[in-house]
Amino acid sequence: MPYEVFTRTAIRNETLSVTVRPLSDGRISINSAASRILHEAGICSVVLLWDRNGHKLALKQAGKGDPNAYAVSLRKEGYSGTVRAKSFLEHIGWCADKWLMIPATWNSKEKMLEVVLPREALTRRLRWT
Repeated sequence: MPYEVFTRTAIRNETLSVTVRPLSDGRISINSAASRILHEAGICSVVLLWDRNGHKLALKQAGKGDPNAYAVSLRKEGYSGTVRAKSFLEHIGWCADKWLMIPATWNSKEKMLEVVLPREALTRRLRWT
């Protein structure tokens, strides 16, 4: 009986990315490459930054005791991480009905992960404008 090749169902991605989930879930997932960077930088909480004009989201290292900080849940194995951010996603007008994986960049000087969100995933009517 000849062998057959097993086709992998998941491939390790070394490109930094985040996945923003639908508002009903309210989480921002961080892939393994980005999680390793946050872990190596000693980041366990972030402040969420929003650039309305550029549709940019940033997860920046929070200072100790910052009342605006969100906890970053990083898996010990370094596979991924999450930030529970439902109120933030409501604030920016997030309206995607499915998970969107979006490329990210690491700004080492500012210790922040930056993402440009697709315009079509945002409503024009923003809360608290």
